[in-house]
Amino acid sequence: MSNYLGCFFLISAVLSLSGCVSQELEKPVSVLASVPIVSQPLVVEPPLQIATWSPTKYNGRFTAMVSGYLTVVNNCLALTRDSEELTTKDNTYLLVLADDSFSWDVDKKILLFEGKPYKIGDELYLGGGAFTYPNANITDQVKVSWIECGLDKGWLGG
Repeated sequence: MSNYLGCFFLISAVLSLSGCVSQELEKPVSVLASVPIVSQPLVVEPPLQIATWSPTKYNGRFTAMVSGYLTVVNNCLALTRDSEELTTKDNTYLLVLADDSFSWDVDKKILLFEGKPYKIGDELYLGGGAFTYPNANITDQVKVSWIECGLDKGWLGG
């Protein structure tokens, strides 16, 4: 009889424990309530800086030619010698265009210059002249923050 009594207690214990477990499983689990919601700040890309100048009849004529590839350096439009080469201060010019010679499509990121569209990475042939900052007498007419661009040479075109 003691075997039956021990077996009865064992079965009772198992059934009572399984009842506790099944009651816990039947409760709805709210996973989202325990996870904190972290809002991410909206990242707004600053507009591309394009250096411009306003040529006058007293500026003279620039007759040099350059070819290079449109690139972006520190959010400034620039011209680099080689599309395969790493962009550095030594091989890159801040591109400075006459303020009435171009337009920039913000959505498509396309420069419209002399009636032709150019995107970043495209090759551009451009007349003008090179100058250094702050040594050239034209740098006070260039409308862009040279320090933010991180370049000390420019190509004046347009």
